[in-house]
Amino acid sequence: MLAGGGAAALILGPLRYLADKWLTSKFNQRLEQFKHAQQVEMENLRFKINSLFDRTTKLHQREFEVVPTAWALLVECKNQVSALITALQQYPDLDRMTGPQLDEFLEGSFLAKWQRDEIKATAKKADYYIKAVFFHRASEARAACREQHVYVLKNGIFMPSDMKEKFDKISDLIWKALVEHEINSSEHVIPRLTVARDALAKEGEPLMKSLEAAIHGALWEGNVSSLKSAS
Repeated sequence: MLAGGGAAALILGPLRYLADKWLTSKFNQRLEQFKHAQQVEMENLRFKINSLFDRTTKLHQREFEVVPTAWALLVECKNQVSALITALQQYPDLDRMTGPQLDEFLEGSFLAKWQRDEIKATAKKADYYIKAVFFHRASEARAACREQHVYVLKNGIFMPSDMKEKFDKISDLIWKALVEHEINSSEHVIPRLTVARDALAKEGEPLMKSLEAAIHGALWEGNVSSLKSAS
């Protein structure tokens, strides 16, 4: 019996060793597979995070480029329209100028040569000039407002939605005030229409201040927050 038990031990010993070795090999193999899968998952996650961060960074960069330009165009548009529609307008009295004074003034003006010739020939030089000035300034104001509107239309996707909404509201108020003033001047409306002009003064100014504060916060306070988080 002892001999038989010794023989069994001699047989089972190597078998147990081989079994342990096989199990260890399988365990290590599975462990390596698990580590590899984890590594692949981590790399995929890192790639997604880097891609998201890169996209976010590029969007913020475009926002920092677009918003100041849109603001500058809006201010220019509003200033031109406000100067045009104000009740107080000053013009030089061309009817009181001498011939040489008139020539020198017209030479430095925006008027085309044919307009300068016409104004010299007419008896009511001041009236002619005032009308020409109006159409010239109205055309410039229209061009400024159109440039601002088209710019926001093309680049508004890079703005926060509430900020773009303010741009659109102010732009609409400015445009309506300009159109109203053109109707008053071209159609000689009496009494003059003032609804759009009053709305621009009443609603436009608070909106401009609100938009300016929002832009300042986005460009400066947001930038400071980014610097703090980076440090």
